[in-house]
Amino acid sequence: MRVKIDCYPCILSQLSELAKKAVGDEAAQHGMVKKLMRMVLDADSEITPPELAAGFHAEVGAVSGVADPYRTVKDESTRIGIELLPRLRRIAAEAADPFEAAVRLAIGGNSIDYGVDPNFDLKQAEKRILEVFDLDFDSAVCAELKRRMDKADHIFYMLDNCGEAVIDRLLVEPYKSKITLGVRGKPILNDVTRREAGLSGFDGIEIVDTGDMAPGVSLRNSSPEMLKRMRSADLVISKGQGNFETLGDYDRPIFFLLRVKCQVISRLLRRPVGALEIIGENL
Repeated sequence: MRVKIDCYPCILSQLSELAKKAVGDEAAQHGMVKKLMRMVLDADSEITPPELAAGFHAEVGAVSGVADPYRTVKDESTRIGIELLPRLRRIAAEAADPFEAAVRLAIGGNSIDYGVDPNFDLKQAEKRILEVFDLDFDSAVCAELKRRMDKADHIFYMLDNCGEAVIDRLLVEPYKSKITLGVRGKPILNDVTRREAGLSGFDGIEIVDTGDMAPGVSLRNSSPEMLKRMRSADLVISKGQGNFETLGDYDRPIFFLLRVKCQVISRLLRRPVGALEIIGENL
């Protein structure tokens, strides 16, 4: 998905948050925002929102000298995910359809997102995850996902955010022998890199990274190795809105699992903000 006109208010909000993280005094923050806004003006017309965000964060990291400003938030999100996991595992196991419950909970974990909401309250994480059982859900597409996962010899599972990744274990672990995990190549926002995937408990599962900072999968900038591994899989599972925004041109079987987090995606999918989405493409 290319940057839309209605993306700009969100972009401007992110720029101000980044400037406050990068520099201390207000005059310097104004200067940083202006510099980042020039990057927006100079961006090519084909860029996706996550690719644009990668440029902002690289610039802020260079100025601030802090490569991973969200590390504390990421580690706390992972800790809370691990704390919640036993209860969520019991809920899924006791559900009438354990697979659908695991998918619902995995999508519920996508609520933990500091890119969309820099003020996200981790104390609300459990509530936001469990509310998925009260929301509309396409059970027929979910059943097709299970059929495809059962049949596939190789599944590529693209992770998204910290905390959320721990809950993804409910869906990943039954298929771990045929799954490769994808993560970000460099720290950005609260997205998972190799470091956080290790902390999330994915033992014995192969991990590859994008080699890139975008909070999505840039089909232009991700490493050839990672794109080759993704394309060689029988099935790709893509978590979160950032991956959805960047993989719209992917032409092999893929399922997108996400919560709708902005009006742009809401209008695109004709679904309300907060909705659970499970979408199969190229099947």
